[in-house]
Amino acid sequence: MKSLKYYEENRHATWLELFFDLTFVVTIGQVTHTLGHVHDGHFEHKQLWTFLLLFVPLWWIWSSHTIYSNRFDTDSNLHRLATLFIMLLLIVLSARIGEDLEVNYPLIIVCYFGIRAIISVMYISSISKLDSRGELSSRLGFALLVSAVISLSSVIFDPPLRYLVAYIGIVLDILFPVFFWTKLKPLPAHTEHLVERIGLLTLILLGESIISLSGGLSNIQWGCYNVMAAITGFIMICSIWWIYFDSFYLLNKHQSRMSGHALIYSHLFLFMGLALLANLIRHAILNDIAIRDFQIMSITGMALFFLGKL
Repeated sequence: MKSLKYYEENRHATWLELFFDLTFVVTIGQVTHTLGHVHDGHFEHKQLWTFLLLFVPLWWIWSSHTIYSNRFDTDSNLHRLATLFIMLLLIVLSARIGEDLEVNYPLIIVCYFGIRAIISVMYISSISKLDSRGELSSRLGFALLVSAVISLSSVIFDPPLRYLVAYIGIVLDILFPVFFWTKLKPLPAHTEHLVERIGLLTLILLGESIISLSGGLSNIQWGCYNVMAAITGFIMICSIWWIYFDSFYLLNKHQSRMSGHALIYSHLFLFMGLALLANLIRHAILNDIAIRDFQIMSITGMALFFLGKL
């Protein structure tokens, strides 16, 4: 059995983790596309709820896989195959979330369950990688499997009850790691690796803004207004990059020998803020959004970004 990468000196993200992140370029792009259209200049409530309902579990898939890999990754063949199969399920899931959520819900929730089940088995099988601390991995793995089954059971209900049941499982999924880490005191997070992984996903979200900017300028007649909107959007993207990464080194200090969950969970708000702002850039270039909606979404996006950065 290969040794844990946790103990390697100068540890960095593996090539597999970088490959895994590429899948989220497509998946997150599909989720943000739910806000890609406005109706008479306004976002519909259904669009906003769909964005929220899809973004949180997808963020948690990435986060939970990262939390696992941060401590238990051995870069073994089994770990690679499990991660690649998660990527396959993500591709199937992302191919359907852009369509009618209600029609494709059974397939989406089955894919989500499959991903959560794989991560649960990865935890359970990690019991042999650590001596006394292996107890955490097995207990947490079974707990995560229970929460995944709860989410899967939502398929037998009609909306909106099915979404409530699904999110009961998702919320339990998110809270279980905090509970087990507090009670069993396992390995602290590998700070440098965790911070690097979060920085990479932040760059992916900023990349969505670049895609949105480029897409907004495509197939339209360029004029003074949309060119200025594009320039302003690019300045905003650069400013966000500058603000975030200029103080990026502070994350290493703040997360030293902690579980890492505070960093993971706070970045949910930051990532959501970046996704909202990415959509607004395109709408600003196309000039197809009411000024009131633009103001509200801009303030919300920036507030979420700075809340997650704190």
